[in-house]
Amino acid sequence: MTIENIYIARHGYRSNWLPKGPYPPPPTGIDNDVPLSEHGVEQAQELANYISKLDVKPEIIFCSPFYRCLETSRPTVESLKIPLYVDRGVGEWYKPDRPIIPEPATHEVMSKFFPAMINPNWESSIIPSSRGETEEDIFERCHKFWPIFIERVEKRFPEIKTIMIVTHAATKSALGMNLLKFSSAKEPIDDKGTFIRNGSCAIDKFEVLKAEGENLPFEKRVWRITMNGNTSFLTNGEEMNWTFMNAFEAGSDADIKARRAAESGKLKME
Repeated sequence: MTIENIYIARHGYRSNWLPKGPYPPPPTGIDNDVPLSEHGVEQAQELANYISKLDVKPEIIFCSPFYRCLETSRPTVESLKIPLYVDRGVGEWYKPDRPIIPEPATHEVMSKFFPAMINPNWESSIIPSSRGETEEDIFERCHKFWPIFIERVEKRFPEIKTIMIVTHAATKSALGMNLLKFSSAKEPIDDKGTFIRNGSCAIDKFEVLKAEGENLPFEKRVWRITMNGNTSFLTNGEEMNWTFMNAFEAGSDADIKARRAAESGKLKME
């Protein structure tokens, strides 16, 4: 059976996005593997409440291996009682000039924090470069991810029609733009200059256009976006929207400010 609906959600509000610390250390001990803030946990619950009321609900979740995405997924998993698998192909984007390129925790480590939630029987569709990725690299990663991933999902779960992916802002954007067959993540998706919205806990929906012969290879399928960065269900609406126009990886305001200052200083030295 062909996958007909794909939801793609960004994780909730991170603990290190709060204006002031102290910030909790990464539970896994891995650089940048931060938990959600209390506000982010509330957003994740609001996301689950919203999804549980949809006419077309996800039947399975595929999640980034980082803590904040698993924490965002948990209320939906518990509410819908659906399985969750981790796939590094939808993991975070880290630029090559970053001091540390975080490697996600193992299944054994993450299962201690999310007991019985993560199904171990899934091999990642693609592994991001351990040396970091340029904007072009993450777009290409997502381009390669889709046909491998969809073929495996449809073979492994032939009865499934609707899936959900929980990921990060840059990856969410690159995944969506590849589904829509754009050549870069910086293009508007219509003649009004609309971009995919990537606020915290925002969710997109993509629907395949049905044509004669539903078993078309993935590359020949046509998708349309029917929900773009929806945050209408969140108490505070859209927060921390991020796009590739920001030029920096997603992070706290202070983190981005520091990286922007460092880049400015580097340019002056050159």
